[in-house]
Amino acid sequence: MDHQKIRAMIVEDEPEALDLLSGLLEATGLATVAASTTDPAEAVELILMHEPDMLFLDIRMPGMSGFEILNELNTIDLTRPYIVFTTAHDEYAIKAFDYAAFDYLLKPIDPDRLKATLERYNNHSNGDKTGHGSHQPVYNNERMLIFRGVTGVTFIDTDEVVFITADGNYSNFHFISGRVETVTALIGNVEMHLGKQFFRTGRSCIINTVYLARIDMKQMACVFIKGDKEYRCEIARDKVKILMDYMKSHLPDN
Repeated sequence: MDHQKIRAMIVEDEPEALDLLSGLLEATGLATVAASTTDPAEAVELILMHEPDMLFLDIRMPGMSGFEILNELNTIDLTRPYIVFTTAHDEYAIKAFDYAAFDYLLKPIDPDRLKATLERYNNHSNGDKTGHGSHQPVYNNERMLIFRGVTGVTFIDTDEVVFITADGNYSNFHFISGRVETVTALIGNVEMHLGKQFFRTGRSCIINTVYLARIDMKQMACVFIKGDKEYRCEIARDKVKILMDYMKSHLPDN
């Protein structure tokens, strides 16, 4: 039923692109297009009129950019929809962080990628679709994440992440290859957007349980092994039993 679906609005200056995205959204079965326009100047009025759950917003448009539309929205007292930028230009990803977008979709938009965005919205809102999109950073889904890195935008494939450590206002992603990526995000914010295979072992570490080999009780560390390489991440003593129960509950027979 439509009232259970995500109410989406599209602002896209190219009619063909608008029709394509509208069709993709409806085809997911998760959303209905409550409003759309090819004229960015009327976007704010339509948002106020239709109060969509999610706003799919092109960035580069004649007369008024997607960022300018959000600047105007910020002067109005309203519950902002979740913002999803849609663009063919990946150089806007960093600026999208400053506007606290929920997601950032590159054109041509992949149907599976779009569906993952809608599913993450449903999971995040947990049935309470009251907006608060202004507080959501740009993330893709539980598999692929986008962060502001030290030198630019960093794309994280979480399947390759062994563990994550806190470093003040930064978080370090340690990959199975041995590579380390540092992003400007608190570890608590990172944790909110990880899949169920990740486990918080203490204040400063999150592990990917897929790679866990053993728990070193003497040094209070989780141990990961690949070939002749060994990786270690600390674990708080009161987290050991919780982690063991977690691992048991995820055995194939359970």
